[in-house]
Amino acid sequence: MELIVLGIGGMMPMPGRFLASAVLRHEGRTTLFDCGEGTQIPLKAGGLGVAHFDRFALTHLHADHLTGVPGMLMLLAQAGSRRPLEILGLPEVCRYVKTTRDLLGFHMTYDLLFRELEAGGGEIEGDGFTLVYRPLNHRIRTLGFRYEEAPRPGKFLVERAEAHGIPPGPGRTALQEGRSIEVDGNTISPEAVLGPPRRGRRFAYVVDTSPCDEALELLKGCDLAVIEGMFSDLHADEAAAKMHLTARQAGVLARQAGVERTLLTHVSTRYEESSLGRLEEEAREECESVEMARPLFRYPIPLPD
Repeated sequence: MELIVLGIGGMMPMPGRFLASAVLRHEGRTTLFDCGEGTQIPLKAGGLGVAHFDRFALTHLHADHLTGVPGMLMLLAQAGSRRPLEILGLPEVCRYVKTTRDLLGFHMTYDLLFRELEAGGGEIEGDGFTLVYRPLNHRIRTLGFRYEEAPRPGKFLVERAEAHGIPPGPGRTALQEGRSIEVDGNTISPEAVLGPPRRGRRFAYVVDTSPCDEALELLKGCDLAVIEGMFSDLHADEAAAKMHLTARQAGVLARQAGVERTLLTHVSTRYEESSLGRLEEEAREECESVEMARPLFRYPIPLPD
């Protein structure tokens, strides 16, 4: 599992800073979180293929999170025939994508599958993962996301296998894959030689919100999280008025939730590149594991054990 940050900007794309968006890759599947204007440019600049995109998870109906969707849909169509693409979002978000597609009438080589998400939150069970979504506290209805890998089998305990007379080879492999085997007329189940199940990896995407319990719930115990840090302490009043997070508040959330590694994103256009270090410092005063996200940098999410 790995994350590629495409951009870290808020409000509008700027020279050298594209809007906040991120790509999560997991077991041959790809999820795009948000798609503001120009998202396809860093995607191309990073040499990231589009053949394996499975879904767009869209947070809310603000332009800096949505207006890149038509261009991305056309880009995917250029790749030729491909599997269907899911659009996940609030009803008004799905309506925007449907209406824009119908008005522009561009050529499509694949099906769009719309999944309207409940404003109060919910869960989507996928192949080897669960996508959790919760309402955030913003000026309009907004969702945050948490991607949880399915639990993994426990560690293979060699001493137990030896005690049951199971030699190295296909039998042990079958047990590790969750299948029972026969040894000298006795049925050996995977539970006989495996330790307790191990949790999968956890990733959260939380942008456009003021501090709230739902954000904390999504972030709880994540291995990697992307959190907005739109304003510095100097503009905390503006952050509160516009219902955004300061970098410091992002750090507090990361610390309270026990996030292993946190990436700041969705930075206001008022801050030049030379100011980003200060935003990072404010967040790190609350949680040392916070850093400013680096566009097109690949962030591996290792297994927890």
